[in-house]
Amino acid sequence: MYSFKSDIEQEKILSKYLDSVYEKKKLEFERIFDINLQNQGVDLKIFVNSIEYLVDEKAQLHYLNSDLPTFTFELSYLKNSKLKEGWLLDRNKKTHYYFLITGIYLKENKTELKSPNDISKLKITSVNRNKLISHLTSIGLNFEKLNHYDKYFREHSLYGKNEITELNKSSQGLIYFTKNLSEKPINLQIRLKYLIQKKVAKKI
Repeated sequence: MYSFKSDIEQEKILSKYLDSVYEKKKLEFERIFDINLQNQGVDLKIFVNSIEYLVDEKAQLHYLNSDLPTFTFELSYLKNSKLKEGWLLDRNKKTHYYFLITGIYLKENKTELKSPNDISKLKITSVNRNKLISHLTSIGLNFEKLNHYDKYFREHSLYGKNEITELNKSSQGLIYFTKNLSEKPINLQIRLKYLIQKKVAKKI
């Protein structure tokens, strides 16, 4: 079981590595350390032609040395046994873009991330939040429908992979209800290739 504290430490290490990547790519950015802004879905401010964009970094730190074809977008979770809205459905988030960090490989067959220098390579996929929401709505997955699925799967304890009619489970996505975490999250699991094909996302 992963602890919250170790997750935070890993995120700090990863953010230092990511900053070096952004600098190499000559991105103009500002990392955010204000907790209130972070809670509103802002880890970074990116500046393009003097326009400010707010970025939420999401990393697959529990899958080091793996390159998963999918990413999970949170619909709901439990906190102190109370149901909470996930970050995908939270209209109070200020996020313009998600930076999805996947394929995080460590040097020399290491299995623990203890320093930014441990990282050999990773992938960054930029997802336009508004385009994602618009696309999901266009295929019948608006907030109301996603909430309906979320409530149904939770009430019926349908853990694991749940196929839905709006997405092809093999090439597009599905809804995944995790049983072995205390938060019992329900996520919309989408294939990265599908998001790129639909011009919702692009590789950085």
